[in-house]
Amino acid sequence: MMDIPLSSRQLNAGILRLAVPHVTPDANNLQVMSLFNEHKSLIGLPVLENNRPIGMINRHIFLSQMSRPFFHELYDQKSCIAFMDKNPLIVDANAGLEYLSGRVIETGDKAVTEGFILTEEGQYVGIGLGIDLIRTVSDLQAKQHLQIMQSIEYARIIQESMLSRSRTTIDKTLNDWCLHWYPRDCVGGDIYAFQRAENGWLMVLADCTGHGVPGAFMTFIFASALEKALTLAPVDAPELLLSHINQHIKQTLSQVHPSADSSQSNDGCDAIALFVDTENEQMCWASARMHAFLLGAEAQQSVVLESCRKGVGYTDTPVDYQWQRYQAPLRRGDTLLLVSDGVTDQPGGPRNVMFGKKRIQSLLTQHRALPLPALSEALLAELKAWQGQQTSRDDMTWFGFRW
Repeated sequence: MMDIPLSSRQLNAGILRLAVPHVTPDANNLQVMSLFNEHKSLIGLPVLENNRPIGMINRHIFLSQMSRPFFHELYDQKSCIAFMDKNPLIVDANAGLEYLSGRVIETGDKAVTEGFILTEEGQYVGIGLGIDLIRTVSDLQAKQHLQIMQSIEYARIIQESMLSRSRTTIDKTLNDWCLHWYPRDCVGGDIYAFQRAENGWLMVLADCTGHGVPGAFMTFIFASALEKALTLAPVDAPELLLSHINQHIKQTLSQVHPSADSSQSNDGCDAIALFVDTENEQMCWASARMHAFLLGAEAQQSVVLESCRKGVGYTDTPVDYQWQRYQAPLRRGDTLLLVSDGVTDQPGGPRNVMFGKKRIQSLLTQHRALPLPALSEALLAELKAWQGQQTSRDDMTWFGFRW
């Protein structure tokens, strides 16, 4: 079936109607020849009986036949039905363009090249051309595409505005930090949120299912879930925050009681909630399959922070699932980097393999003396070099800070 824009369903086949000459079975082929010579653009000549269509004479076929030796002598005075297609496509003028397009596709090239006959209550009203149908549908699709792109662009503005509040708060709170948010498409499925507290600050980073528009929808659901979770759990209890977010997403997407034959979605996110206690110089976190790296000031190599293997909101995650709480001290000069899997899973390099966690660990060690913005630029440059001509597989986000 031809992909018909929603707006075109309000239009009918009648908008394609062309008033052209027609003949009856009483007309001979000499008269048909005269009409084709008079109307150079006429590709199909309807044949009517009592104003009801019974066939169509194709210009190309007719002229080809009549140019053969002795055909003029044999057929000039005979009825025009000798070269008539007895099964042309006949469509009611009030039929929608979606229905008409389906009939044209079923009929094949004939309806596109020869056109089709339009009727009202069985009475002939004109013909339509396949090229006009294609042009009309294409124009409608172009307009619909423009409207969709304008809507997506506006969604991007909304999404960036939602994230900008956290970026502004980070800038007012931290001295040495970096944040890179890059959606694969115009909008994306990665989201971050930063909130200050009396004794520290909370950073939440999530990678929602999908990218583009579906991913962006999930980020709005996640933002709503986080806002509700912050009314139910303290900022320094990241494990409780993930639990409440999990419950909210599952309830929103009807994934609380999944069944084998149900058609509910299986959407959710990987996420980490990190709280930094600035008074006691320590951090605690809960992670749902999110990558995080800690490079100690005196350490030779960074370590990967512990994480639970259950995602947030998915059908295989119980509604009452409890994430593990982890805790570690912070020392001056420690560097922490959180990344979404769009970074680690990006294929590239000579063997077209994933960027991986070890390259991030090596980069942290190699550029440990750099301020975080410069370290972020180094990571971006190495990632782009690794990616080469490969397209981005997913949205990419990372957040880092130095204590």
